[in-house]
Amino acid sequence: MSNQKSQEEIAIEKQKIHEILILLEQLLQREEVTGKAIIGCLYDIAMINLINKYCPLWGINSTLKYLVRFPRPIAQSLGVKLYLQPKCPKLITDWLYTLVEFPEKKVLTLDIEVINNQLLPTLKQSKLEIKSLQNKVKILTGSLICTVAIFTGSFALIAYNLDINFLELLGPSQASLKD
Repeated sequence: MSNQKSQEEIAIEKQKIHEILILLEQLLQREEVTGKAIIGCLYDIAMINLINKYCPLWGINSTLKYLVRFPRPIAQSLGVKLYLQPKCPKLITDWLYTLVEFPEKKVLTLDIEVINNQLLPTLKQSKLEIKSLQNKVKILTGSLICTVAIFTGSFALIAYNLDINFLELLGPSQASLKD
């Protein structure tokens, strides 16, 4: 048995796909009201999602939701004329064809040499860089903690040796404000 399509089968397939395309075009032209209803529903959903995403403030959000109702008829008419009638029949036909087409599954093969020669050295280099960066972060964190501890201890030691309270350490202008 042959798995290949004959020229006659390919021609019949193309003819049937063309017939489906014509039928869908006719359907969308005759059922323009249904198309407008579909576009209207999609418009409502899209506007609500956009407003909720980009205008989370309560007052603005509800005002915008009220205002976007007015351009809905224009969006319906333009959506049907500019998108639904010219583009949707072809998209639907292609989608339906993918449902009945049964292509042979391709087996994915990995070339071991490519993996060993190109990917493994890159992965090893990346691992080394990550470990190096992690060590640098640990050193910098430790340095920061030590610096903060030294400065805090120094100020506490100065205050203790001078036998002054912290309000006097702030300065005369700020100490007088506290009194």
